Amino acid sequence: MDAFVEFLVTKHGLGAALQSEDPSLQSLHSLMLDTLVPACASLLDAAAARGELDPDVTAYTLMRAVGNLCILGPGYDREHARAMVTLLNAGRDDRI
Repeated sequence: MDAFVEFLVTKHGLGAALQSEDPSLQSLHSLMLDTLVPACASLLDAAAARGELDPDVTAYTLMRAVGNLCILGPGYDREHARAMVTLLNAGRDDRI
């Protein structure tokens, strides 16, 4: 997950490109979905089988959530994104 977060915050312009209507970018979007979602799904399936994760959590939904947490902006930088993804993965915040 750390590597995925680093990839997302480093490639901040990638999100716009992936949502572009430019036909040359469609293969990039497919590559992301065809490669990363199945890999994430395998990990989630293993965690669910061990009772460590709700089996209703899907790879696509988790990856979209992480992606949204990694959209940087004024007052929200790489460290904020990492902290928020850590909270998402923990499923709770004992500090609250």
